[in-house]
Formats: sequence, C-alpha cells, structure tokens
Amino acid sequence: MNDETPEKVRFGRAQKFRLSPKGSEAVSAYTLMVEKARAGAGRAQFDAAREAWSSPRGLTSEDGLFLVEFGMGERTVSEAARGLEDCASSKEVKAAVDRLLGCGMLEPVPAPAPPPPAQRRYW
Repeated sequence: MNDETPEKVRFGRAQKFRLSPKGSEAVSAYTLMVEKARAGAGRAQFDAAREAWSSPRGLTSEDGLFLVEFGMGERTVSEAARGLEDCASSKEVKAAVDRLLGCGMLEPVPAPAPPPPAQRRYW
C-alpha cells in the first residue's frame, strides 16, 4: 500500500455541494475583482486580475466561474454543468469540483435524515 496517494472519494449523482466559508470569501473577492476589471482596458487586464486573484488561493484562474455557480446555492455536478453549459463542459465541471473540494473551497452537503419508519398497524 502506498500512503502517499490519497484515496479518491466518489460521490453519487444526487450529491449536492456548497461553498465552504473559505469558498465564500473567494467568491466575494472574485466578484470585487470582476467589478474592478470592468473599468479596465481590455481582456489582458482582466486575465492579469484573475491570475492575481487565483494565485494566492492555489486556484486556477477559471475556478472563479465554478465558485460563483456554487455560490448561487446548493448544486449537484449536473446542475452546475447545466448552468455553465455555454462556457464549460460537464467533464470540466467534474474536474473543477474535485479540485475545489481538495483545496477546501467546496464541501458536500450532508444528506437529509431519512424519515422515521411508518408505524406498523396490526389489526
């Protein structure tokens, strides 16, 4: 056994994810960065601002897009992929979720408690 390779955790299709407190802070900073970049002079300045936002957090510059999507509420991977279908493939969303879970920006939503079993009636 190799203890250095982490075991990959698999989630079901219905598993929902939400932002962690660390992820919420990153979304706030990303939103502020986008607002400031709009006043800039083009794409190069926007790309530089995204890189400045992502580097200290250990993220890729595209991760802001995924974080904003999950910031709108609890989402499954397929719901997020549908919301981002114009700019990211389903495979890219899955990879981003794995990456963001690994760095603590997203967290899985605990499953709701199952309803109590119905009482059996004997008559």
